Amino acid sequence: MESDMPVKNDTPYKYKENKHFWRTGVADVKLGHELVQSLHDIAIEQEDVKIASIGSCFAQHVGHWLISNNYPFSQSKLDTARTSSFAFGNIYTPKCFLQWLNHDAKVSHRFDIYHCQKTGNYFDLLRPTLNEAGFISKEELLSQRENAKSELYETLRTCNVLIFTLGLTEAWKDIDHVFYPSCPGVIAGEFDDELYSFHEFHYDEILSDITAIKAKLKAINPDLKVILTVSPVPLTATATNKHILVANQYSKAVLRSVAGYLSSTDDCFQYFPSYELITVNNENDFRFEGNRRTVSMDGVNYVMQHFNHAFADNAKVTSKAAPKVMLANSSPAIAHEAECEEERLEAIKKLKKNVNTNQTKMLTLIGDSHMGKLSSAFTDLGIAHCGGMIMNGSGFAQKRFFSCPDEYMVPLESAESRTLWAPALKNIKLHEEQNFQQLSVIISNIGLQTHQNVGRMVQSLRRKGLHDINALSTEQYVDFFQEDQLEQLSILINLRDAGHDVIVISDTPFCQYFEHSKAMKPLIYAYHAALELTLSNVDIPFLNVAHIFDEEIEEPSIYMSNFVDENGLNDWYHGNENYYRWIAKKLVYEVLMPVMQPQDEL
Repeated sequence: MESDMPVKNDTPYKYKENKHFWRTGVADVKLGHELVQSLHDIAIEQEDVKIASIGSCFAQHVGHWLISNNYPFSQSKLDTARTSSFAFGNIYTPKCFLQWLNHDAKVSHRFDIYHCQKTGNYFDLLRPTLNEAGFISKEELLSQRENAKSELYETLRTCNVLIFTLGLTEAWKDIDHVFYPSCPGVIAGEFDDELYSFHEFHYDEILSDITAIKAKLKAINPDLKVILTVSPVPLTATATNKHILVANQYSKAVLRSVAGYLSSTDDCFQYFPSYELITVNNENDFRFEGNRRTVSMDGVNYVMQHFNHAFADNAKVTSKAAPKVMLANSSPAIAHEAECEEERLEAIKKLKKNVNTNQTKMLTLIGDSHMGKLSSAFTDLGIAHCGGMIMNGSGFAQKRFFSCPDEYMVPLESAESRTLWAPALKNIKLHEEQNFQQLSVIISNIGLQTHQNVGRMVQSLRRKGLHDINALSTEQYVDFFQEDQLEQLSILINLRDAGHDVIVISDTPFCQYFEHSKAMKPLIYAYHAALELTLSNVDIPFLNVAHIFDEEIEEPSIYMSNFVDENGLNDWYHGNENYYRWIAKKLVYEVLMPVMQPQDEL
């Protein structure tokens, strides 16, 4: 049967570019190694540009990257503790930003200042992360608020690009309809359900607030351009009744929809796709840490290399060959979590078998999977001890614990981590209750976790403009521990101050023996040296077993782990049973026995 309809060979898609098709625009791109081409049309003239950033926690990553790559970023002079253009801390919702633009010092609010009766200090619930110790007077608090408002206006007048990172649709407000950046009582203040209530912003509210923000910004600086972006960092928790996954996707979808609408209909706004670059699917995802929530420094670097093309000299790359991307020094954290998980399960099994924890033991082990394996070695040697693996290395590196004066720390990684911590803490407390009638020795590797922390250290140094890592002195590395590892090291210092003998042992030397990890050796060894210097300043001995191993062992292969991950990469982070037995013997015969008293028993 013939048709009278003409045959059309053309469709609306025939003349579309590669960027308009998933296969050529996304699937064919090697994420993390190639840039996604023609992803945005932002073009920033570099001459006389001055960039400010405001919004959620991801806005700080943006600022760090701009500073590290020598772009003109407006840093707050009032809040130098973090990378931020303004002294407000994180601003997660447009409403909170709008409140600051409308802020009037003459208008008094009843519930946005908390007075602590115990300390007498005043806490700013509108800026809860600023001066967390509180202000000595209400007048000082209000004065600093006004200074922050003045800096806000001055910065907006002098910058010409504002990056606004949208973070949340969930917020808390009081009965006077004042909105807060976090729920009162979480960071500062006390929660009172008669004063504070939950509010979930919807599309129309977000759109209305950002439109009002635009009017304010244009009145301050008519030439200001606003780049909207959506934070890829998921919600930590939701106050709705929805599952956190559903609540998070809803929140991001609303924010993304508003940003998309404004950037398509209003010349004041442009959209930069941070959210898409982090959340698009990819195998063996480099963009998140092992907890699948924290955006990795490689992820930040990858996103901001796309932003690099916003500047006029680099914008609108038309070459068919996608430029290669150099990632930051990544940490192989995820690959080692499988081996650590096995050790954690083994620690739980041992704990169930050993129910007698009332007898004081001289040795207590506190750390990650290394301490679990060292515990097995002590058991094989018949050395009584308590503790071992408490959390995964990522748990310590990513501060998944709460510092507590009475318990030194409360592990937050899982309920099982708290179960593992309980007998170790009990042994520690028994020593203290008995006034240390027997020597109490704590062996730990808290503060090591080089499979994660070396990457964090490199990024920290690069943010300060120290790009030639190999040329740095040990003293320059030490600053990292003051900034990034202070909470971890405080656990050790508090234990020492309580009267325990604390010994910290280094990570393994095995990175140098595998092709995929040998480049890590100078960084890991520099990390060891810097940590040793840091600990020596607080009188905590550091046993650099990696250095000792290199000097004493002629056949290192006998001590290497035989674990191979799903990518076929050898585990350089751990050793085998021979390695931990070697460490255990060295600790017993060369460290412990020389300091033992007659009443002490191993």
